[in-house]
Amino acid sequence: MTTKITPALKKRMNAVPLGWVPSNVLGQKETFRLRFWTDLHGPILKWDGGFASVAKELYGVDLDLRQVRHYMMGYDIRLPITPAEFANVFKIVVRLKGKDGYGGLEVREGAPEAFSEIRAAGIPFEISTWVPGATEHDHETLKAFGTGIAQSGTIEHLMKLGIIKNPMRDIRFISPGKKAEAMTEDHIALIIEDNPVTAVHAGYAYGNACIMTPDSYNEHLVSPGVLRINDMSELAPAVIDFFEKLEKAGALCGF
Repeated sequence: MTTKITPALKKRMNAVPLGWVPSNVLGQKETFRLRFWTDLHGPILKWDGGFASVAKELYGVDLDLRQVRHYMMGYDIRLPITPAEFANVFKIVVRLKGKDGYGGLEVREGAPEAFSEIRAAGIPFEISTWVPGATEHDHETLKAFGTGIAQSGTIEHLMKLGIIKNPMRDIRFISPGKKAEAMTEDHIALIIEDNPVTAVHAGYAYGNACIMTPDSYNEHLVSPGVLRINDMSELAPAVIDFFEKLEKAGALCGF
């Protein structure tokens, strides 16, 4: 593995917790690809801003997203919105083409710089995310959303931002519960997540690792195989350090 690391980045890498690469990754005598996966909403895009805007217009509520303590925001009793109202707002957001829809979500501060550093170091990544498609069903009515706006808008948005270059290669629409098995099948050892459930499932239960973004709803999670960073500036150093340790251990394959 040939990485291109600036002196400033190397200094930040020295601050990564020693030995965070979990033994369940290095100890399984498996070889992994020089590639990682990242979730989209949380690590790269801020999904909740558009949602809050629609909720205010529809129900007149002000959602203080800094108070969210549960990943499933619709079931957070601190917020003035019921699960049924949450589901209704979501159905509207799925169909929007404007700034509050999937095609106009705000970029997370520090994310473009972090992923650019990683890419410049020679480590490719793939976005793995759940975005409702035309034939997928909502959980309450079991009726199809009937539109592919969310997925097409997501691809267009990411292409304009320069985060992905080839949608056939760089993004995979997949449900959270299927990520762990798919990572194993694809020889992927690392995922970037904000969802604490997926972090534990994909990042430890299946012998993989996870770097978790610093969000209010995951701040109390402590789990083997999961490194929670304190700031997005720590993401690139942690990812590069991870793959350097895999290479040193002879755990990187050639495909």
